[in-house]
Amino acid sequence: MSLFRVVFTVLLALASLRGLAQEQDPARFFDDARAQVADIRKQLGGEVDDAQLTAFRDAVAALATRADALATDRAPRLAALDARIAELGEAPAKGAPAEAADITAQRNALGKERAALDAEIKRARLLAVDAQQLSGEITEARRANFQARLTRRTATPLSPTFWRELGGNLERDGARLAALRDGLVTALRDAFAPDNRSHALAGLGLGLLLIVLGRWAAERALLGLTAGRMPQGRLRRSAHAVAVVAVATLFTGGGAQAIVSGLDWHEAFSGAEKAFARALVGAVFFGSFVTGLGRALLSARRPSWRLAPIDDAIAARLRLFPLLVGVLVALSQLAKQVNSLVAASLSATILTSLVVAVLYSVLIGWGLLRTADARGAAPADDGAVAPPRRTLWVGLGIAALWLGVLATLFAAVFGYIALANQIARQMVGVGIIVSAFYLLVHLVEDLCASALSSRAEWAEHALGLEPRVLDQLAVLCSGAFRVCAVLLALAAALLPFGTGPADLLARLGQAGTGLKIGQIEVTPGAVVSALAVFVFGLVAIRALQRWLREHYLPTTRLEPAMRSSVTTLLGYAGGVVVFAFALSALGLSVERIAWVASALSVGIGFGLQAIVQNFVSGLILLVERPVKVGDWVVLGDTEGDIRRINVRATEIQMADRSTVIVPNSELITKSVRNVTLANAEGRVRIRLPMPLGSDADRVREILFAAFAAHPGVLKTPTPSVLLDGIEGGTMVFIAVAYVTSPRQSSTVRSELLFDILARLRAHSIALSRPVAIQLRNPDDDG
Repeated sequence: MSLFRVVFTVLLALASLRGLAQEQDPARFFDDARAQVADIRKQLGGEVDDAQLTAFRDAVAALATRADALATDRAPRLAALDARIAELGEAPAKGAPAEAADITAQRNALGKERAALDAEIKRARLLAVDAQQLSGEITEARRANFQARLTRRTATPLSPTFWRELGGNLERDGARLAALRDGLVTALRDAFAPDNRSHALAGLGLGLLLIVLGRWAAERALLGLTAGRMPQGRLRRSAHAVAVVAVATLFTGGGAQAIVSGLDWHEAFSGAEKAFARALVGAVFFGSFVTGLGRALLSARRPSWRLAPIDDAIAARLRLFPLLVGVLVALSQLAKQVNSLVAASLSATILTSLVVAVLYSVLIGWGLLRTADARGAAPADDGAVAPPRRTLWVGLGIAALWLGVLATLFAAVFGYIALANQIARQMVGVGIIVSAFYLLVHLVEDLCASALSSRAEWAEHALGLEPRVLDQLAVLCSGAFRVCAVLLALAAALLPFGTGPADLLARLGQAGTGLKIGQIEVTPGAVVSALAVFVFGLVAIRALQRWLREHYLPTTRLEPAMRSSVTTLLGYAGGVVVFAFALSALGLSVERIAWVASALSVGIGFGLQAIVQNFVSGLILLVERPVKVGDWVVLGDTEGDIRRINVRATEIQMADRSTVIVPNSELITKSVRNVTLANAEGRVRIRLPMPLGSDADRVREILFAAFAAHPGVLKTPTPSVLLDGIEGGTMVFIAVAYVTSPRQSSTVRSELLFDILARLRAHSIALSRPVAIQLRNPDDDG
């Protein structure tokens, strides 16, 4: 129902725009709109129910839309008039030569026309502002009604007063229900009269055929179609799940509509009976949708087609749960419509709300118990697969459901029937919204992955794009749809609380007023709003970073270090934006926090100087990238790989697998040797002293042979062997070779030394020996 309301609001706005195009008298429109706004504002001072408030909100939204459209329509005409007046120039000053009379007449005529247009634009903008303010007042009134309804306490069902009030209205409510029943019986007799019987039987037969055989045949046909015609993959499962929901909804609801149409073929229903029939069809449609949605997600009979990660034992235990929920949802909607049709008393309405709340909570509790039993059951044998570990979100959801069930029962027992009914309905409603959101998101993501990614051959040939670009396009499309689906689901979930999509957007633009601290206003509600904006904003930034890091950036040509820099900079920038929005929700604009910033500058200059220096240094490292993630750097006695660049410090992993935390300012203000900045190759340098009598050419050949035999030594740049000099009766050879990474230098150098020593020993070439110097005392000679 919430989606239908959103669509209705959009259509109403479009109709208002069409009416504006046909508007011929703006002055009359402004007068009527001002009178309508004044009348609505006057009625808000009295007792107004939710239905009237909804009608007021739609009317005010239409007025605001028409006013904005009128101002938008007049703005280009005003700009054109200004251009024409500018071409005519200013009127001649006194004493200046007179201009032509027709020029003066044109200037005066254009000035009058401009004044009229400017007045219309100003009146339209004033009306739009007045309508927006009135819309906020209506939203507050709806919220106040909602809160008053939830906090209203009645007699507890455990007290005689509750049943005494119900018994006092029992006769009147029974009479009205009997009247509706008699009307339905009479309508059915007319439908099955000899002259009308054929159409009634045809509609009844067609409806039963669609509900029983048609749905079964359609599901089998769709199963064969998806299994035989669609390629294997996730799309086949998600498409089959959506098809199951569509078949269950259309065939069951269509069957109910066929039965009602056949019975009412000759206008047998009238008045309350026709309204009851429409309510019955609507309830069947929605109940069958809920049932089909649950069956598609559980897929108890076909585990291999199951889209959601649900254990087989849990799906088997909950096999009847979707049917029971769908039937209960349909019955609750039908009961609400029946109460409205017969104008049931307050006590009867309260009893209906109590029964629905208790049944919802009992059914949800039964489902939770069945789930717990399935998870707690031991595997039948040693080879059985244990249920997967429950994720954090699923655990929190189950805990919230248990809390809602207990809150519903306690609220019902203590007389807060409206609150109990709202909690129970909200649990079921949010469950339906989350299930539909899960199914739609998976379907669209699978469609994008199959139709737009590099796996789709037709897309590559038809669009002429590279596979990498196709993968990026598929990820972006699925991400955009996920955002839209989240916003739509959030708007639908907030509708039962008296807040619609338009109210939600308007509320975001009006955050923060309250207690004055100088020129700043702060209230507890503003603080809560600011905290909520900050927390949800950070969660959104983290989700966007994760999406970029795991989905989008891997499809680009950026190297891993640059991907890390992009996601980190996004986190910094997003944190600043979220902090600014939180300040706005708190009521602190940029102008108002200027004095706060000036006061904090002293503390920042002294107490937080090092932190700010490291933060700015971190930004410089990410932007200029003198060092990046994955580089091999040497900073004083610290040498290793850069693993992460954080806000305050950089993590460097040493060769012994330990991690050194280096402040970012150290990497900016001190000399840093970046071994892999310009060239990722490593160098191996060996200093080899040999006896002076050794064959130098032979030693040189042995060194080159060792380099050529080692697989880690690069052919280009070519190794080199130089005779560095003669020291203390030994020749000193310097051999240099190159490897793919400086991280391999130590290992390759050690292996080369072992090989060189073995080769020298094989050729009977000895290494230089230390010269023994013996010191003698001259006194010992004589």
